[in-house]
Amino acid sequence: MIGNTLENTPLKIAIVAGERSGDELGAPLMKSLKSINPSIEFVGVGGSKMTSEGLESYFDMSEISVMGIIEPLLNLRKLLKLRKGLKKYFHHQKPDIFIGIDSPDFNLPIANFLKKNLQIKTIQYVSPSVWAWRKGRIKSMERSIDSVLTLFPFEETAYSNSKIKTCYVGHPLSYKIDINNMEIESKVQNSIALLPGSRKSEIILMGDLMIKAAKKLQLMNPNYQFFMPLSDSSHLDLFNEVIEDFIHISYENSQDILKKSSMAIITSGTATLEAALSFTPCIAVYKTNWLSYLLIKPLLHIDSFSLPNLILGKKILPELLQSEATVEKIISSINLLEDRGFEFYRNEFTFIKETLMAGGADKASVEVLKLLN
Repeated sequence: MIGNTLENTPLKIAIVAGERSGDELGAPLMKSLKSINPSIEFVGVGGSKMTSEGLESYFDMSEISVMGIIEPLLNLRKLLKLRKGLKKYFHHQKPDIFIGIDSPDFNLPIANFLKKNLQIKTIQYVSPSVWAWRKGRIKSMERSIDSVLTLFPFEETAYSNSKIKTCYVGHPLSYKIDINNMEIESKVQNSIALLPGSRKSEIILMGDLMIKAAKKLQLMNPNYQFFMPLSDSSHLDLFNEVIEDFIHISYENSQDILKKSSMAIITSGTATLEAALSFTPCIAVYKTNWLSYLLIKPLLHIDSFSLPNLILGKKILPELLQSEATVEKIISSINLLEDRGFEFYRNEFTFIKETLMAGGADKASVEVLKLLN
């Protein structure tokens, strides 16, 4: 329970989300914080969901939505200019606390600046992938961050020897994706969801591969049905492969498609978690440009890269990385999913859902306000 002083005291919270997933985390957090203290004012950067909760975004969030290693380097000059302007804006606004949502390369220097110049507490909501690579980064984070709110239980152990406070709040998708036994039992047999990703770079690398795999699978079994939910109609222009009639295209409904599908082929990321929470066994495939991969590979210290496997601590879902992401290996992985059968996965997916329901935005909002006591 937060003290009465914080429930009634006007507060200004600086908050920055750098991409759509961050916007989806930020909005419920803002809503929960306002339910405790309606007088809170939010300043910073966010998307449509955060602006609907009262944030006036300093600039369009899409300006900083760049991923990987190479893409940020190509946009470095613009990103540095935007960050410099945002620092000045925050310095003028004098917030009481700062929350950076994901996007650590952009947010951590802002946290460091505000900590030094305004002596305020700082929070990183969504841990950087220090559990997967660059674990030494935690030492530099200690100069910038007071608390990390983690989405996954396995992340806290990375900070066991650090002075950074951690709080496992779970993942909002565990509350958002609700599927009952009747829906699970009525999944369309032989239906395969194809999720090439939400970013153009992902679709360019993975989209044609998925189309080729679907064509070959359909030749092997004409009963297969394929459903490809895209996040934007303009993404159709990114495919070189002809999309046949048996591949049904839709937009902005990936979670609905996953709920109805019996299997999925997914560009690794949050969508693999959406599949598990939808009780849909999936194949996680991932490719990045070779330069990025060669830079990252020596720093990796994990055996799995898909979120369901990481949460469970064992590889129950097939993973195809870089050169392994081929049509032939996708087909053999589909065969593996079918051979194991759905009941093999039901208990594992139930465990994932229960584990991730750890308090969500309400727990996160309490942790934020605790830092101000």
